[in-house]
Amino acid sequence: MIRRTFAFRSVAALLLVWVGLVAVFAMLMIRNNLSRADAEVEAEGVALHRLLSQRVAQHDAHLTSLAALVQASDPPPAETVRQVATGIMRYYRRILSIRVLEMTPDQVIETLVAVPGEMEGTVMPRFAQLVFGQRAGEARYYVEADRPEHYFLGKRAGSDRRLAIILEIDPNGLLTPEERLSSDRISLSLGPFALTGSAPAVEPGAFATLTFFRPADSTTQPVNLGIERPVSFYKAVAPVPVAAFALFSLLALFTGRYTLIQRHEARHSQQLAALAEERSRLLERETQLAHAARVNSLGELASGIAHELTQPLTALLSQSQAALRLTGPDGDPARLSEALDANVREARRAGEILRRMRDYIARRASERTPIDITNVVDDAATLARADLSRRGITLELDLERPMPRANADPVELEQVLHNLIRNAADSLEERDGPDKRILIRTFDAGETVAIRVSDTGKGISADVLPRLFEPFFTTKNEGMGLGLSLCATLVERAGGTIEAEARPGQGASFLISLPALAERRLAAQ
Repeated sequence: MIRRTFAFRSVAALLLVWVGLVAVFAMLMIRNNLSRADAEVEAEGVALHRLLSQRVAQHDAHLTSLAALVQASDPPPAETVRQVATGIMRYYRRILSIRVLEMTPDQVIETLVAVPGEMEGTVMPRFAQLVFGQRAGEARYYVEADRPEHYFLGKRAGSDRRLAIILEIDPNGLLTPEERLSSDRISLSLGPFALTGSAPAVEPGAFATLTFFRPADSTTQPVNLGIERPVSFYKAVAPVPVAAFALFSLLALFTGRYTLIQRHEARHSQQLAALAEERSRLLERETQLAHAARVNSLGELASGIAHELTQPLTALLSQSQAALRLTGPDGDPARLSEALDANVREARRAGEILRRMRDYIARRASERTPIDITNVVDDAATLARADLSRRGITLELDLERPMPRANADPVELEQVLHNLIRNAADSLEERDGPDKRILIRTFDAGETVAIRVSDTGKGISADVLPRLFEPFFTTKNEGMGLGLSLCATLVERAGGTIEAEARPGQGASFLISLPALAERRLAAQ
């Protein structure tokens, strides 16, 4: 069987494959771009986290230095502490204020040092009492509700005197704007308190949002660093490479499709040529097989044909002897004329039998002509009747006349009938009983003319019927399985059909149907 289609013959299928390829490429681009952007966010986060951890560690160092200074003498060197605190704030702008507090025996908290100086008279932070409750040398962070944008770092200094140091820190100074990428949103939080304002986690219209979150490496100030980078669909997909891939892949697919079509058509043409050559060889073999079958069947009918020829030859001999006697002086001219007429009639009869034999065995090309199928049935019956009589089989004819003509080769149709008659005769020889009959009936079936060949044999079993016309399938011990296959080929060549009816126990029946020629077509011929 020759395949006439393949996957890319359909443009719709090609476009579907193209869309799939572009979609896969776009997804790969999205994954690569997001992975690259995520790596950039991770690298930025690690760098900023390192800076943040260093800067909050500086606050602890300042507290340690100030605590050591305030404990250096009793009372604490206020002016020296003020100078050091002023220097720290000058170099570290994020430190907004520094206070040194003392709790008197009366549980009153007093300010020893305040930088800047205008903070001397300000209200004491509400968490100051908590700082004095810490262990000596312990530092903690605090957040005031009225100043949520800042946080405070308090440390208790000394154990003999109750001193405390408080730093006020602006978290916006922990990371400078120059250290941040403008496309990223960076937020700082301390515990549950947001120190710097943070935009929504997902920007409207963003395709994806990449994040980084890590607390600073500090036990006293675990400031959380958060980074968010919204990625638009345009940046995620990278439309220029995708568009370039879409264009080149479409061109490649159409080029490949054209190449495949050309190869497919070339292969198809080769297959058609090989098929035509094979069909030519098969037709030649069928012609040889038909000729061999005619010769074989003629051999089987030889005794019957010899019997048929014996009758006219015997009549010729007897009539010729009578004619010789009538040539004498006492001969009757009228009777001599009758004898000679009989000789002519019997000679024509013998010549007709020989003509049929010659036509039947002749190896010639199929030649379809308008024929009367009843005449073909008569000829086939004439050749077969003597052999059937010898085998004790009766041949009955039921021929409808007149009949529309059919366009067929008379010799091939006669060969089909001989095969059917011979098969029926073989089946009848295997049957016991006196009723051994073959009936050939012709009738007009409207659009077709039909020949039915039936017998009173054992019939055809139902399991054999589907394979009856297969080549080389036979139920005979010495059969080749070519007779009925050849019959089907010859009938189909004439544009007709042949069917078999099983009828187990009632005999076999074969129906040959050939297209009937219209009267007006016959008139035109």
